[in-house]
Parts: sequence; C-alpha cells; structure tokens
Amino acid sequence: MKKVLLYSLILSFFLSLAAIAYETIIIDFPKKTKWDVAFYRNIGTEAILQYVPSGESYSKWTQTVIVHSYKDYTYPANQLSDMLTAQLQRQNPTGRYNYLRYTGVDAIAVRTTNNYNKILGQSEIFRTTKAAEGLMTIQYIDKNKTRFKENYNMWLKIIRDARTYNSYWRDNRVLNKGESYEL
Repeated sequence: MKKVLLYSLILSFFLSLAAIAYETIIIDFPKKTKWDVAFYRNIGTEAILQYVPSGESYSKWTQTVIVHSYKDYTYPANQLSDMLTAQLQRQNPTGRYNYLRYTGVDAIAVRTTNNYNKILGQSEIFRTTKAAEGLMTIQYIDKNKTRFKENYNMWLKIIRDARTYNSYWRDNRVLNKGESYEL
C-alpha cells in the first residue's frame, strides 16, 4: 500500500510539471533600439504578444513584431502558415506571399502590399514555427516600404533567429520577470 501511495505521489508530481511549465519567446531586437510590449493577452491555449518601438502604441505604430502562440496545435508549421497567410491575403490581396522556407517545422514568407479598402500598405515577414508546446507565428510588419527594404536582411535574421525558451520551473528564467511572457 505504501509503495502504491509513493508511486502515485511521484507520478502526480511529474504530471503537475506541465501545469507549472512555461514557454516564452526570445527576440534579439536591433541594437541601440528599445522595443516595448504594446499588447499581451493569454486566453486558454492561445497567447498574443505585440512589441512596438518605444514611444509607439498598440494602435499607433510604424513597425511591430507580433507573436501568436497556439498551445497543443499539432498541424505542421507550413499547413498553419498556409491557413493564416490565406486569411491575410483575403484582407489585402495586393501582394502575394513568397515563401523562403516551407517545412513542417518552420515556414517563412514575405510580402509587400499596397493600400486596399482602407487598409494601408505594408511589408512583412511572417514565420510559423514549431515550439515545444505547440505552434507559434512571429510576424514583423513595417508600414514604411523603403525602411523595410533597407533593413530586410537584418529583420529576416531577427525573425529567423527568434526562439522559444521552455522551462519546467517558473523561477528558472533566462529573462527578467518583466520581460517574460507565457506563450
């Protein structure tokens, strides 16, 4: 009886680790710039995190990085990317996505759009990637097409190199608590 109770306690402990685990995103923003969190919401199995340059806001920005995570999603990354880019394509069909990478674990697409139906034109890099706990999208958007072209290689590297950090202990953080967001 004592052995059963002991095994039960040990099993309960290991199963509870998932409940106290967290996953966060690490993005190496350009040096000598400051980016702030403009929006964060975690609802059930989905989380949205938006960064903007310091001094800008959720509704008024020139550039933004948006991270959207989907816990427990089992789609291949390229399949989720197809669904989401098709949705964005319908909102503004003036620019088509060009895939730079297209695999089941990581997909990267880029496009530039023109003004359409009260939607301002913009340029973007859209990445869908497999994370430890599901899938995530990382999207860089710039409303200034000239700046986007000038900084394209830098932002492509930043988005391509963005990574998740998964910890099974909430106090084992690689970032300051104020800079960690559960995804």
